[in-house]
Amino acid sequence: MQEITAMKSTVCSDPAAGVFSVSDGTGTLLSGGINVDTSHASSEVQITVRSAAKEAGGIAIGFDLENVGDDPVRLDRLVLSGETGFGSDARIYRHGYQSWSPSGTLPVGERFPAENPDNAPMMRDLAAPTDRRTSSYLIGLIEAERTLTMGFLTHDRFCTRFDIVDDERGVEEVAAVCPLEGRRLEPGGTLELPTLWIDATRDIEDGLAVLADLIGDRMDARVPGSVPTGWCSWYHYFTDVTEADVRENLTKLQEWGVPVEVVQIDDGYMEAFGDWRSIADGFSEMGELARDIETAGYRPGLWLAPFYVEEEAALYRDHPEWFIRKPSAAGTDQEPVDGGYRAGSNLYGLDTTHPEVQEWLRDTFETVVHDWGFSYLKLDFLFAAALPGERYDPEATRVEAYRKGLDIIAETVGDDVFLLGCGAPLAPSVGFFDAMRIGPDTDPVWETPGESASQPALKNAVRNTLTRQFLHRRWWLNDPDCQLVRETSDLTAAEREAFAVLVAVTGGVNILSDRLAEIDLAGRRLIERSLSPTETGVVEDLTTNEFPSRVVCERPGDRATTVAIFNWEDQPRRIVFDAHAYSDDDIDAHVLWDGVAGDVVDGPVIERELPAHGAAVFAIVPAGPGDLLGDAGTLTGGTGRVDGTSMAAGRLRATVADNDLVFRTEH
Repeated sequence: MQEITAMKSTVCSDPAAGVFSVSDGTGTLLSGGINVDTSHASSEVQITVRSAAKEAGGIAIGFDLENVGDDPVRLDRLVLSGETGFGSDARIYRHGYQSWSPSGTLPVGERFPAENPDNAPMMRDLAAPTDRRTSSYLIGLIEAERTLTMGFLTHDRFCTRFDIVDDERGVEEVAAVCPLEGRRLEPGGTLELPTLWIDATRDIEDGLAVLADLIGDRMDARVPGSVPTGWCSWYHYFTDVTEADVRENLTKLQEWGVPVEVVQIDDGYMEAFGDWRSIADGFSEMGELARDIETAGYRPGLWLAPFYVEEEAALYRDHPEWFIRKPSAAGTDQEPVDGGYRAGSNLYGLDTTHPEVQEWLRDTFETVVHDWGFSYLKLDFLFAAALPGERYDPEATRVEAYRKGLDIIAETVGDDVFLLGCGAPLAPSVGFFDAMRIGPDTDPVWETPGESASQPALKNAVRNTLTRQFLHRRWWLNDPDCQLVRETSDLTAAEREAFAVLVAVTGGVNILSDRLAEIDLAGRRLIERSLSPTETGVVEDLTTNEFPSRVVCERPGDRATTVAIFNWEDQPRRIVFDAHAYSDDDIDAHVLWDGVAGDVVDGPVIERELPAHGAAVFAIVPAGPGDLLGDAGTLTGGTGRVDGTSMAAGRLRATVADNDLVFRTEH
């Protein structure tokens, strides 16, 4: 038996005996076994501990599989499973499979609403069981003072997950699963499996943040310094967008003068999913449009779904052999794997291990980037390349096939093109994307009753923006999806304002998606005030609420501690903000800045009624002579417009854009 302890965490393992356990200072958290499923007798495959070490305050343990038999073996999966010490008061942080899959903390026995079967291929890991809860890549469990965070540290070969059996009485079983998808292991051969990281010391919020750091480091995460801002055509025009619409909004952006970077054309410019270079009637020459966007001072952006093809596309008709196939009897035709149903059409996933598909990908992105000139790409419905099924390369796993497609795209477009992912298996995407959608579409409605938590709705986007915030600037820049501020949507003023606050305090991608002619002065002001974001924010109550209600950040400029408080309930709620809880300094030497109102507010304790789906923002600001208290032009009061302030001899001096503004402060 091998035992290793780091702080409160202790892991014991004996692969030969099939024994595995995790405990903390109070007792056992997980106790069970280790086993590997194979095509032959399991005794022909030996499990060994490759490494077991303290890492980042937790324990990193890696296993190898060795074929000690005389014949090749096909490996199905490695499972570390056991009973748990978490009872009826436990809560489980469950991480979804892809961008739109719901993530968050729920009490034992509770589930997110069931997925519509038509949408299952798009939203779920189809290799995961349906009779139990699944958390992809990582998991967190908490009950009172007992916590357990676990996750695999690399995701370049296998689509790992955690299967949970639970009900209102507690967590009966947790299984860490590494699917091996029939990987062939020759006699005497060894397969190195992803390292599993375990932490029973930290709270779940800190454990997930450290785990995300470890994964990002191992997988060479791309994290740009600055966050994109811009305009996108989707949420007003949807698939009816035309070139004239894009040009109208390009002109309006210039007239407005709002400092955004990107103008992105979304779905609707092409004839069909898959026929990306066959341009729809509403558009003329894409290269000319991209050049005009750039000439106007913006970065030209384009949406496409490179691995997803609809049944009516010429690509599907001309190349039926290019798609991931269902298993079938020898000598019979294979059908493509169901990739979901959208806008009246069946869709299928390209087999990115097929040499002709790989060449098609190179040609497509050569056209989009080097011929047309688009330098900001939103790549959507990426899960399609990771669907389970048979491929041209029978030895490639789903994740290897998916990452091969991404590698070809990245190599073709080069380092200067900004890549935003969407609809993507998250952990296997690390290292390829500058930014990633981490939730469902916002949509111009708060919610659609009866639909699942993965479907378009601002409520669903809010959930994942909060519950996946720990990935921001660790795996990529988070993209919470677009702001919609026009009054003609079904969103209330409070909802529009709360989402703008959420975007500002979490520090992610900030894109608006209204027809600019329909945005009134209040809407424009809201967008402008959200464009001075924080670098990142920390979600305070991730493990206690499905919809966390507080985000703490350092506002831009003076880095004053700033707290956003949200009311996600469907009725008004009274909130209390106590500045003492967020500062070790003398609160009397500070003032409170109300970010939404853009003014000083009496404190240090504030009580306020927030409307349904509303928000408030308070910054704790040093109040010495000459200190800047706040900029009413931003939602946090923080600013990059003022380079410095000072007060002497009855005069206040502020430096704005390298120019000194001097004010008399005495009569």
